[in-house]
Amino acid sequence: QEVYALTKTSGIAIMKAFGKDGRAVKAHIEALSQPELEKLANLTGPSPVEVDGKSFTLTPELLSFEKKKEKISVNAFTPGVIEPSFGVDRILTVVLEHAYYARPKDESGEDKQTRGVLSLSAVIAPYKCTLLPLDQRISRHEKYLALSGDFRRELSMLGMSYTLDESGATIGRRYARNDELGIPFAVTFDFTTLEDSTVTMRERDSMDQIRLPLSEAADLIRNMCTGEASWAETAAKYKTG
Repeated sequence: QEVYALTKTSGIAIMKAFGKDGRAVKAHIEALSQPELEKLANLTGPSPVEVDGKSFTLTPELLSFEKKKEKISVNAFTPGVIEPSFGVDRILTVVLEHAYYARPKDESGEDKQTRGVLSLSAVIAPYKCTLLPLDQRISRHEKYLALSGDFRRELSMLGMSYTLDESGATIGRRYARNDELGIPFAVTFDFTTLEDSTVTMRERDSMDQIRLPLSEAADLIRNMCTGEASWAETAAKYKTG
């Protein structure tokens, strides 16, 4: 392509005109963009220029340009559009960072361990609830096996994913364990369950509990996970356990 270039004669004239600053002025002109050089080539009167904090005046007599053909092998440019990179891994990281927090320690209690909570919305939580027998005496009872089996099948029919924790850890530790996994609701089977088929349901973030018939638990969990019901409405409906 054709480009404007300062002639050798003009370069010498500029260096003579500006003395010890002449070389800097010449280098400044040669570094200008093509549109700026074209403007100087068509100059009809004095034009001020600032170089290294000093002001100089360029005149048409000092400036002489010639057109040269320049071969361009690489045409580098700065794009005017920024394409942000938002992969699923970054979105997931933001969600986890936003949802995770440490539950304040109970200074009056014996357990001083920090309890993490993954406060995922019930709508997006991978598991909607966890099933917890109060202890292993419950988990070995025939009625528990029958009730929990029916409840698990009902959850599956409603499309609700769940976990089952029948370990020997205390109920408090199992609550905390599932809080860290982001499971919004816990359904606990205890000795009262064996008598009247009611269970305790615990909400992860508030740690509040209600007592309700097991037959109503699956539909209630589904409604809260789909946004058709809220925990506040549910807690007001059932007596606190």
